[in-house]
Amino acid sequence: MELNREDDINFSGYKEDYSILTPDYMWPNAGSGTAQAYGSGEGYSLVSFFGKLNYTYNDKYLLSMTVRRDGSSRFGKNNRYATFPSFSLGWRLNREKFMQSLSWIDDLKVRGSWGQTGNQEISNIARYTIYVPNYGVTESGGQSYGTSYDIAGTNGGSILQSGFKRNQIGNDNIKWETTTQINLGLDFSILKQSLYGSFDWFYKKTTDILVQMAGIAAMGEGSSQWINAGEMKNVGVELNLGYRNQTAFGLKYDLNANIATYRNEITKLPTTVAANGNFGGNGVQSVIGHANGSQVGYVADGIFKSQEEIDNHATQEGAGIGRIRWRDLDHNGIINEKDQQWIYDPTPDFSYGLNIYLEYKNFDLTMFWQGVQGVDVISDLKKETDLWSGLNIGFLNKGKRVLNAWSPTNPNSTIPALSRSDTNNEKRVSTYFVENGSFLKLRNIQLGYNVPKTFAQKMKMERLRFYLSAQNVFTIKSKEFTGVDPENANYGYPIPINITFGINVGF
Repeated sequence: MELNREDDINFSGYKEDYSILTPDYMWPNAGSGTAQAYGSGEGYSLVSFFGKLNYTYNDKYLLSMTVRRDGSSRFGKNNRYATFPSFSLGWRLNREKFMQSLSWIDDLKVRGSWGQTGNQEISNIARYTIYVPNYGVTESGGQSYGTSYDIAGTNGGSILQSGFKRNQIGNDNIKWETTTQINLGLDFSILKQSLYGSFDWFYKKTTDILVQMAGIAAMGEGSSQWINAGEMKNVGVELNLGYRNQTAFGLKYDLNANIATYRNEITKLPTTVAANGNFGGNGVQSVIGHANGSQVGYVADGIFKSQEEIDNHATQEGAGIGRIRWRDLDHNGIINEKDQQWIYDPTPDFSYGLNIYLEYKNFDLTMFWQGVQGVDVISDLKKETDLWSGLNIGFLNKGKRVLNAWSPTNPNSTIPALSRSDTNNEKRVSTYFVENGSFLKLRNIQLGYNVPKTFAQKMKMERLRFYLSAQNVFTIKSKEFTGVDPENANYGYPIPINITFGINVGF
């Protein structure tokens, strides 16, 4: 049995009109303008009961069963608890009599499992109908906030009345999101355990997906609601192979490689959720049948280099020399919302890794390589590095790529010409921002030296080891990727390089 309780209390405030804009001076009592204070508090409880049974017969037949029952305060009173069972079976074939003649097989096991898990990651107040206060005060910019309007739909120039408004509709019927997974696998080692590996196939189906449904105008203000809606499936395989041995001159080595691939698909969603973009799509085309997070957008088809190209192209609002040309997919002569297609899929073709271990006398070297192939990334940072009319003109520096923007003297550039306005809407979702995020990284490398035991014992130690390690040493990335780190393609910092020197001592 396990009990968890979490409470969060937040408080914040601000003051306007400071005469000196330095952090040391800007205390709330030093400002002369409007003061505001905010606070909130929420929490949740989770209780879990679980049990497990393991059974082995003659070290050949393996059985494991687990059952757990969880209850969360985040769900409505009608479905607060749910039960999640699982079991696994294993069969060591090499222990059977009919396998005894195959002496080169050291271990051979087939296994299978079935199980369910639950997800409760929603707002702590998802089940409640929420009302929030709105105070009739005039804020900076002349806006007035309140809860009552006259019959004309305006405040008539006066301040609106203070009061409460609905912010969310409650739901006592929301319940646990459930994932059911089937796994089939094979483990083996042969040739005196020098060659070893495993193979896994899995099928995972998620039902009763927890989503916050957008408000419907007919239901009035604050009609958003948490509901269980939709299904999603994942199917994949993973292969792991390793080889370990020792050379005639004493070099020990262990090489282990793995490769995995999977496919994700949204199989069911309510109409109001499928097209709102929370799972992908664009508000018009549903994401059903596509991977979670897939996006629809326009196809960037190069840069207009002459007025003749503009005249021969479909009617495109904002078209101009040096501007991005959008492809007319339906060939109707007009660039509009119908000229969109699926342009982004976050699912990689496959991922892979390689572990290397080398040992020679008292030295050892380990390396871990990791790669992802055929994955799309959306580089929103290009809105600041490529477009002068970006999202934050006057607030952020621009990237160096704008120095290579298209111009009559730089006609081969693929970066649109500099412009203070965005009449061509070049910040729209399009293939211009979708890039190949494939990479291969040296995640970790470590060189170690074990001091001879006789020398360590002279210093009253049983073991003395020195090592030097580095993480995220370098990245090999696609030439199509214009950013710094494909794993963090947008505004975050790249994963840093960490170098560590250490000593291990045993007494």
